[in-house]
Amino acid sequence: MWYLLCIPLVSAAYGGIGPPKLLLQPEEEVWYHLGEEEYQRRLTLKCEAENADTFTWVKNGRQLSVGAGDIDWERPGQSGSIFFHRSKPHNQGYYQCFAANIFGVAVSNKVHVRLGSLEHFPKRPVRVINVREGDSLTVDCAPPRGTPDPELIWLYRDSEDSTVIETIRSRHITTDAQGRLQFSTVELSDGRSSLLYECAATSPVLRGEYRSGDQVRLEVSPRSVSSACGKRRCGADKAATAIKKLYVSPAEITVRAGTRLKIQCIFGGRPLPTVFWSKIDGELPKGRLKDLTSAESDFGKSFIVDNVHPEDAGTYECRARHLVHTVNVRVLAAPFWEFDEPPRNVEQAEESTGELECLAGGQPTPIITWSMNGVLLHELPEDHRRVLLDHGRVLRIRQLNHDVDTGVYQCNASNPLGYVYTNAYVHVKAHEPRFLIPTQRNWKVVLHSTVYLDCSVDAAPEPIVRWVDADDRPIQIVEGKHQVVEEFLELFLFLSFDKSYNEKWYSPFTPVL
Repeated sequence: MWYLLCIPLVSAAYGGIGPPKLLLQPEEEVWYHLGEEEYQRRLTLKCEAENADTFTWVKNGRQLSVGAGDIDWERPGQSGSIFFHRSKPHNQGYYQCFAANIFGVAVSNKVHVRLGSLEHFPKRPVRVINVREGDSLTVDCAPPRGTPDPELIWLYRDSEDSTVIETIRSRHITTDAQGRLQFSTVELSDGRSSLLYECAATSPVLRGEYRSGDQVRLEVSPRSVSSACGKRRCGADKAATAIKKLYVSPAEITVRAGTRLKIQCIFGGRPLPTVFWSKIDGELPKGRLKDLTSAESDFGKSFIVDNVHPEDAGTYECRARHLVHTVNVRVLAAPFWEFDEPPRNVEQAEESTGELECLAGGQPTPIITWSMNGVLLHELPEDHRRVLLDHGRVLRIRQLNHDVDTGVYQCNASNPLGYVYTNAYVHVKAHEPRFLIPTQRNWKVVLHSTVYLDCSVDAAPEPIVRWVDADDRPIQIVEGKHQVVEEFLELFLFLSFDKSYNEKWYSPFTPVL
């Protein structure tokens, strides 16, 4: 009987869970305010990571003492998130979270914690506005003072039930960029006796909440049927009114690359005008354009593009019947991620070559800097295996070493207009060979057939696989009889059987792995 053995060979190996990976971090700017409401909505800075053994925070470049004063861990030993028992003016500053284990350190973006404020609306009685059905209407709202400037929103409220509050989502009612409520055409139902329109102010300092403000009630009088539109033809509630501009965005708009572009064209008239959008000097960015039929885009009255690219600059046009408005959009090319994604993580075997890409665009061209575990590469001992390519956009590491190269790498792309920053995780795999097949297998084969014996092995670094017989002698490859084919990490042995094999080995032939 013949025995065929598949033997994988590899150098000493290591195991491990890999470097820490950030799962959650704060936004780049966090606002808070002082006052009694802080007891209900405390200031929290989130920092969640996978595989992290320890968390530390740095404020303005100095390590922060957590758990010894007004700042405490949200879930000690389980999370890096911290909270402030009671916010104070001196809590302002730049914060950064470090998540570490034996394989490396993941670093969050710098968080600018800022003190803000938002005053209350003055108490005013309900304002009553008389309007005719079918007319257009603009309702103003004076915002309270605040830092940063508050954003105005409008809500439905029931005057008979104070618990009934609803966001306005209507095809004929829109809030413009200046916080005014625009009725493209007033419907009779807009003047229901129990319906109030409430202006409210939001601000980052309120963290998702708002301050209630002025309330408005409409008294809508029916429009009489004109002689040009008989009641039988269009009905009193369908009487047409002339189209007009209620609000359009400024003729010049400047946005930063990577942020959101929003252009508004709100037209009044009856029937309700349909707004058509186009780009005069190019194609619309359809892949990043919000659905123009959705409530988020105000049913076509708002043109919204996420993650603006420099090529989105140009002249945009909105059109409703014979009315046209153009807006020239200028894009400031602060650094942004090309292809809409930051560098990808690397997970490769020892002794292979790995590449981290920091593909950021901008104008002027961003300067790329790399760090490892929070330390700039040029501050680490020189290593000829690390090479920067494409003006620093690509970091190549040759002959990956588990002990040296496993870690968290930080990429920072910056120019005078701003920066983008992220972590990329390099996990160098190093483990002993393990078979991906049963260790013993039997085949019964037919004379003059071909048998296919595979030897699937997983190891890092990549193993050297050889075939031997029971006496550890290499299999003699005979042209036309045997063939060894390497594919990925598998080694396949093809044997073509004839009568000579039966005589030489045994019958029936049963090789055992």
